[in-house]
Amino acid sequence: MNFMEWNKGYSVGIAIFDEEHKKLIAIINQLHETVEAGVDRLALQRISDSLVEYVLMHFRHEEMYFDDWAYPDAAEHISIHTKLRQQVFEYRKQIMEKDSSELAQELAVFLRDWLVQHILVEDRKYGDFLIRKGLR
Repeated sequence: MNFMEWNKGYSVGIAIFDEEHKKLIAIINQLHETVEAGVDRLALQRISDSLVEYVLMHFRHEEMYFDDWAYPDAAEHISIHTKLRQQVFEYRKQIMEKDSSELAQELAVFLRDWLVQHILVEDRKYGDFLIRKGLR
């Protein structure tokens, strides 16, 4: 069983973002599996880098839609993204400096919990907004 499972309750109603959220879940699962397998520092670096890159790409993508569709809560949502970026960068830095699988597992748990809450509250808001604008 995966560390984190996608379920329909996480859908924001916009296919592209649901797919990106599924990919984030898959990467979080990879990070967890990497830690559980007890692999080396290089593997932790690769998966951590992959996770950070995907998070950044996903946030840029959401923020482009906010601009394109004049999402009224964009500033607040972007502020939340900025805070998470900082937290993820700090985790990655500590993982690399300390070669710590414990920190990598802590990151996986943190992101799992954060992502679920973020999707169910914040991302649903923009999903509802974009659906009202005619997107799916």
